[in-house]
Amino acid sequence: MGNKGIVDIALPGGMELIEDGKQAQHVLCDMLKNVKGLEVFDQAELEFLASHMRAYRVKSGATLFREGDRNSHLSVLIEGRVGVYKEDSNDEVKFFATISPGRIFGEISVIDNLPYSASIIAESDATIITMSRDSFRRCVETRPSIGVRLLTLIAALLCARLRSVSDQLVDFIDV
Repeated sequence: MGNKGIVDIALPGGMELIEDGKQAQHVLCDMLKNVKGLEVFDQAELEFLASHMRAYRVKSGATLFREGDRNSHLSVLIEGRVGVYKEDSNDEVKFFATISPGRIFGEISVIDNLPYSASIIAESDATIITMSRDSFRRCVETRPSIGVRLLTLIAALLCARLRSVSDQLVDFIDV
């Protein structure tokens, strides 16, 4: 275990920890202020969340996580661009989406503790913030009011994605 409250994650190749310690928490807090959905948290709450997170530099081409991996962590893209890739029924890897800065990804595995449903690959050098599943659970248990808002944010993200996918799939339904 690293800093108090932070549960370390196994780093894929091409990821480097950005500073650790008290100064890093201030940097993380500043980064989190620009994340869509986190504007509902005040400074003290962002500091609490930051105390359970780590920031990493990611090299272009690095795989942050691979479809089927079980290393659950929620991530936030701060800078750069990452792509979402998924295998189809013929085991062909297909591009699915691009994640832009300020967006959260990987949240489903933190909730259901199942393997990742897609691969995430850095399309450029990037900066990400991560929170492991254990750190996420510790946040929810330690500060339930923050946990409820974090879970509400994740639910809203998942609902928006489900609506988007259903809008795209409706054209493929034959009745």
